[in-house]
Amino acid sequence: MTHNPHRPHPCDSAIIASPDRDAVLRSARRCALAAALAVLGADPLHAQTSSLYQRDKESGHITLANSSLIYREVLPPREIKLNDLVTVVVIESSQLISEGEFDGRKRESLDADLQNWIALDGLNIGPAPQNNGNPRATGLYNSQFRAEGQLETREALKFSITARVVDIRPNGNLVLEARKQIKIDDEIWENSLTGIVRREDVDPRNRVTSDAIAELSINRRTVGHVRDSYRRGWLNKLYDRFSPF
Repeated sequence: MTHNPHRPHPCDSAIIASPDRDAVLRSARRCALAAALAVLGADPLHAQTSSLYQRDKESGHITLANSSLIYREVLPPREIKLNDLVTVVVIESSQLISEGEFDGRKRESLDADLQNWIALDGLNIGPAPQNNGNPRATGLYNSQFRAEGQLETREALKFSITARVVDIRPNGNLVLEARKQIKIDDEIWENSLTGIVRREDVDPRNRVTSDAIAELSINRRTVGHVRDSYRRGWLNKLYDRFSPF
């Protein structure tokens, strides 16, 4: 909208027609404000706001995407294919506390009297006379056994291993298999792992924890001088198995 210089402006006529000085100043301020709003194209019915919770013009709802300054859209999980590598973080711990106590007593008495016996006479069998009286045996047996036991064990296992996707089930679950061997001089550490994990449990960095793996099987074996220092021999294993005493 342009102003014709040959045509008087409405504000000019309002200012000229008002003889009061205060009224002239008020009219001049209103006209100046209206002119500024017209130039800027602003809507005089809406004021500027600094609120972060502004409503989306299209949906009319407040969402995290249109109201937060630090919002970052989460990327969809990467497609995992056959033979891809997935890092498994193994964190396993267990604790066992067992206590037992046994107290047993046994008392037996024996009183036996042999009144009749047999004797061989050729091919015949007959009663044997007890010339010195009936044989008799008496006895008393006392037994007492007391046992106390207490067992407390704690085990923890923590390491990382990279597994390979060896199969993908029809429902999308991944079958993982991993092997790792470290050898330093005569010391050998071997770790192996197998299990099944859901695709959505693998994070964007291709990592998954062991508690999310089903049918988890972990095998850890050590060979060398350290293992030999506390390894039991076959005779000790046989003795502990049968425990004769």
